[in-house]
Amino acid sequence: METMNWIEKIKEAVHIAMNKKLVIDGTYHELLKHFFFEIEGGFEFFIYLDSNRILIHTKKGHFYDKYSITDRDELELRTLVLSIKEYNKNIAISEFEEFISDKKEDSELTINDLDSEDD
Repeated sequence: METMNWIEKIKEAVHIAMNKKLVIDGTYHELLKHFFFEIEGGFEFFIYLDSNRILIHTKKGHFYDKYSITDRDELELRTLVLSIKEYNKNIAISEFEEFISDKKEDSELTINDLDSEDD
């Protein structure tokens, strides 16, 4: 049986979620040496990895298998967690700025607007 490259699959899923602007969370617990990734919006799932297993849990099922994270895997996953943090920061700033610009547009009244309100 062919060994699945779970790290590449996880990276692919996260990048697809980013392109779709979905809610993504990625954490790394250094003391316990485990990773947790969660994607929400339409298709929701989470992925948990530690030093000897992987768990994928979706709305309709789950998968568990033995999996050893190599040093390279750990670096790639830590990089992915950092990318998710940067993505979330950029999304938050973008949404915040969009809210402010929408509010400004709604609050700017012209003389014509005041005249029409009197009708």
